[in-house]
Amino acid sequence: MSCCSWANRLFQRYCCHERWLEMTFRRILKGALTQLPIELYELMVRGPSRRPLPPVDFTSRDHFPHRGARLEWWYFTSVLVTPKRKGPVGLEVTFFRVKTLVDSVIVHVAVTDVDGQKFTCTGMVLPVHIPFTSDAHTVIALVGNRVGFSESNSSFVIDARLRGLRVHCSCVIRDIMAQGAGGIQEMQNSPGDASYYFTLPNMKTEGTIVLNGESLPVTGLTWHDHQWGNFNAVKMKWDWFSLRFDADDLYVMLFNFDRWGATYGAGNIYRHGQTMRVERFEVRASDVCVARNGVTYPIDWELQIFSSPEASTPFMTVYVRPTLKEQHVPSLITPDYWEGLCTVHGEILCPVDLGGTRFLDKKVLDGFAYVELTGYER
Repeated sequence: MSCCSWANRLFQRYCCHERWLEMTFRRILKGALTQLPIELYELMVRGPSRRPLPPVDFTSRDHFPHRGARLEWWYFTSVLVTPKRKGPVGLEVTFFRVKTLVDSVIVHVAVTDVDGQKFTCTGMVLPVHIPFTSDAHTVIALVGNRVGFSESNSSFVIDARLRGLRVHCSCVIRDIMAQGAGGIQEMQNSPGDASYYFTLPNMKTEGTIVLNGESLPVTGLTWHDHQWGNFNAVKMKWDWFSLRFDADDLYVMLFNFDRWGATYGAGNIYRHGQTMRVERFEVRASDVCVARNGVTYPIDWELQIFSSPEASTPFMTVYVRPTLKEQHVPSLITPDYWEGLCTVHGEILCPVDLGGTRFLDKKVLDGFAYVELTGYER
């Protein structure tokens, strides 16, 4: 063996060893950074999470942080089009506020480029949140990343700038969808562990995304979830589906929980200003995605929705398919999760009445969805 070959092999082994050490260090660091906030949070919500929530009438003030809540998030997931792509572009911008001994703020931004079959995501965390902006329109902000709300225009402005990925979008509010029972969503099969949960399912959106140096003018619709409370999200696994049939003004949210081995599912169907509660649905996945962190997530779902817990047959069946398999969002402090843009094809199998009037007609449906899977690393 020549000296050059020997030196090259030695260098390759050194590089592999360095990568292994780096990955091991990151796993240990993430474990330490994740476990301490989780233990603190679980301790602090142990009592408050069992106190039933009083009803709330959602107002524009509720777009802003609720200082009494220990966990709060603002989710914006958009299905957009641009003249520079034939297929859709998916956008996720999420802010988390976690209160333990101090307020911590986390932001995640992800873009799904269907034409390029590429998923780009990035994030930032500030363990001790120091507000950098204090104007009356700022909902939440973190080092150049901001959500603003204008009551006069009934709209949000989203600005994000992280590692070369830039987003500027305005979102005009149309409808408000109260999730759960009047905006109170049980987070497990227990009446005390709940959150406030309101959705703006069809905000008219326009703006610009700069992706890998390319500026994409975008238009479309955004689904916004705002959820807050003192609920215990530790050791919980869930599947969340937001189904969007914009042409039919039909929006479906399904939440499937698994905690301590017990499952609980709930959801709502919204159309023309009316909401129908879903108390039973079934989820079947026919494929899996193994993410870069080694976690296996189910994908390619068939959802069957029933009119009541006692119904023998579903009134609605939908098939949800990811536009890309790999839409995994890594996070340093919070658990990793899978969240991605999907296509939906379904059918309303029989007419449905609500309050004595026709709510849904029998028909075939096509649309888009965002799906979130969390807790699968456990």
